[in-house]
Amino acid sequence: MRPTNPFKPSAGAEPPILVGRDEVLYDFEEGLAAGFGAPGRLMRITGPRGSGKTVLLTELGDIARRAGWRVVDVTAEPGLPAIISERLQNQGFSDLSLEIDLVVAKAQAKRSALKKPVRLRDALDDAVTRLTEKNVGLLVTVDEVQDADRAEIKEIAIAVQHLIREKKNIAFVFAGITSGVMSLLGEDGPTFLRRARPEELDTISVADVALALRSSIEKSGLSIGEEPLEMAAAATAGYAYLIQLVGYHIWRAAHLAARQDGRIAMEDVQNGIAAARREFERAVLETAIAGLSKTAMEYLLAMAQDAHASSTTEIARRIGVPSSSLTATRSMLITRQIIESTGRGYVGFSIPFMSDYLLSNRSALLSRYGVEE
Repeated sequence: MRPTNPFKPSAGAEPPILVGRDEVLYDFEEGLAAGFGAPGRLMRITGPRGSGKTVLLTELGDIARRAGWRVVDVTAEPGLPAIISERLQNQGFSDLSLEIDLVVAKAQAKRSALKKPVRLRDALDDAVTRLTEKNVGLLVTVDEVQDADRAEIKEIAIAVQHLIREKKNIAFVFAGITSGVMSLLGEDGPTFLRRARPEELDTISVADVALALRSSIEKSGLSIGEEPLEMAAAATAGYAYLIQLVGYHIWRAAHLAARQDGRIAMEDVQNGIAAARREFERAVLETAIAGLSKTAMEYLLAMAQDAHASSTTEIARRIGVPSSSLTATRSMLITRQIIESTGRGYVGFSIPFMSDYLLSNRSALLSRYGVEE
């Protein structure tokens, strides 16, 4: 039987070990056990692309299911309240029928007996009341919430808040890139959701990464020494997606080498890291900078000259324009989670290895805008 690679670098695929997220999982499990209104039942998960938000939502859903709860998982798109109602209907709450106008992204839920319009709030109330009577509940998760319509998120928030006040078993977890979520929850956003328990997915310690890599490798029947393991862990930069990507390519390289002793050699690690970096550049780095304006690209290339954080004043000097003219560019790059503010007047890259990629491909990147160096 062909051995199976234990690492899962596909977007949203659940890895064998959810490394570095124990605290979030504990907060959620505690919330389910603690009862009505517990902080862990209302949670916002934020972080940059590739930090493992979708994977974490999947694990939270599994925890809820193991506790006997129903789960509705959705990704933000137009008509979100109607989509949630439809998922409830598909899960067996069949006294609700749903009519969705896909053109205007509006929905009406009707009770089959009374033929009266039913709001999302009523649809949730109907489902959660029945579940609460059975001492279980309903978890609703929304991924990529930064793409949601603010009015629709308010509608969902009002429905969830109502159920919590009624002491019914509802949990609501939403996830998205940090800047987008904070913008959605700004001054005009739903106050109730601003009070959600914040869980920011930071980078994972190299020590934890090494433990996770070793565990997955050994469970698959291979072994790895300390020095190769340290190199592999360091190559991930503690970035959730890179942990899976580096692990996948190292394991693949070792499998292709087919050593009799089942050992992952330093050569396998080096080859695997190189393959992972190439794929990371294509899948993450190039995708992140696709479609940027010439000014935005010049901004990033100016930042790439610094080993650490960059002064916004120095960036403007390097480009040859006033600092004030780059305010909108800076804001856009932060919103797209390519860069982040590290302090007043300073910025840094949000994605690992972006600086190396920009420096290595500077001429090719500028040639896209007709600039020859």
